[in-house]
Amino acid sequence: MAEAAAGMEWPLPAALCPVANFCFYSSMYLSGFFLAPLSVQRYLGVAFPLRPRGRSRSGRVLAVSALIWLLACSHCSVVIVAELYGKGEGTAAAGRGGDGGVGGEVRPG
Repeated sequence: MAEAAAGMEWPLPAALCPVANFCFYSSMYLSGFFLAPLSVQRYLGVAFPLRPRGRSRSGRVLAVSALIWLLACSHCSVVIVAELYGKGEGTAAAGRGGDGGVGGEVRPG
């Protein structure tokens, strides 16, 4: 929101840019990744309503949740690695074409 309010210029310290991107994208991935097993569980409940459920599976649920968090965070950590170590510049502008150009366009100059 700070970037949009500042006219699409990053007003915060450069180290916060990859952290903000990580939080933004990981929340999107986590919501989708948690909806997928929930949908499968709901489908199995409707498709096989008479199947006995057995005892509580809290250990399995915790393991799947931890795996989902690990998958999403490891996938989104690429954002931080690319921003900090990509192109050798280490600035927030490295992922934006360096000059703030739209879509990474190169401006002569």
